[in-house]
Amino acid sequence: MIRVEILEQNRTALKPFVMLPFSLYAEDPHWVPPMISAQLTVLSSLKGENIRFFLVYDEDQPVARVLAGVDERLAERMEKKCGYISLFECAQKPDYARAVLDAACGFLREKGMEMVMGPASPTPDDLTKGLLVQGYEGPPVMLNAYNPPYYQEYFEKCGFTKHRDHYAYYMRMDEFDLHRIEEIVPRAKQRFGFRVEHVLFTRENEERLLRDITRVIQESFPAEWELAVPSYADVKRIFGLIRGYYRPEMTVLAYAGNRPIGFVAAFPDYNQVIKKMKGKILPLGWLHYLLGRGKINGARCSMQFVVPEYQFKAVHTAMYYEVYLGAQKIGIKWVEGSTVDETNVASINNNEKAGSHLYRIYRQFEKTL
Repeated sequence: MIRVEILEQNRTALKPFVMLPFSLYAEDPHWVPPMISAQLTVLSSLKGENIRFFLVYDEDQPVARVLAGVDERLAERMEKKCGYISLFECAQKPDYARAVLDAACGFLREKGMEMVMGPASPTPDDLTKGLLVQGYEGPPVMLNAYNPPYYQEYFEKCGFTKHRDHYAYYMRMDEFDLHRIEEIVPRAKQRFGFRVEHVLFTRENEERLLRDITRVIQESFPAEWELAVPSYADVKRIFGLIRGYYRPEMTVLAYAGNRPIGFVAAFPDYNQVIKKMKGKILPLGWLHYLLGRGKINGARCSMQFVVPEYQFKAVHTAMYYEVYLGAQKIGIKWVEGSTVDETNVASINNNEKAGSHLYRIYRQFEKTL
């Protein structure tokens, strides 16, 4: 018999929620297990009346899950009574998907929502969103979604339709047109009066740098993005979560005088190491991490912003150039640029001009409640 449980918002109760994918993907060679303790810490911090964790059982076996919530800041920005879903996983049976998605939609309807959108990131970092609908070859790059093809079918059978696609671009480092960029960058810097600096955090400058990053993001945040504009506290929290992955060689800020005007961050693809850790630090996870982190050969460029006045003055190009040189130094051979909203024409053009090609698509769905 199928039943749906609403879980308490603590580490013990959420353990079956976190562990479900370990059984679903046990035979999948591309799946990357999340770090169990870290995910429990993050999810148990998401407390409140606007969030619910749903877990479906068939007899005593967990078979499907989803998080449902209301982001009041996002609903206000979108001017819609819109809730979201996140972290959907489901065994291969449509009834399981219907049970968990119906429960989530019922909760959001009770909260006064008129539509639901997702999958979205469970935290306001915009790093994990959508279902993978194209590009199933190989494991996902760090913090990107991964799922079997039948998830798309299950969403559509449950009344969801496409909301937006988000693109991932792939570029081999040896395909980057370095010589052309080397000619452009010095002239652009001189003509438009800007410089590019690597972001090297210290105890003394961390607050200033995070405020500079926040300012760039807020001033360049596209109106069409369906995300709450991040505050300084949001940016600080996001960098706290990914601090262990950050490399100053691939993180840069652009300045015009003292004004921050651009920001790009790329991170080594730690999934290459995490996959071998099987979700645990002990007994041997730490050893895989220590031995493998120096051998990572790929990266994900997940953050790229330039304030409107400088968007056509080669600031993007100059920052990519510095990130490229830094990536070379630490042995990076390829870079994924992701995810890019299908409406973000400027970012799409920047990726294609840099020599990247579209190789994966992540889709967010919507449904009227």
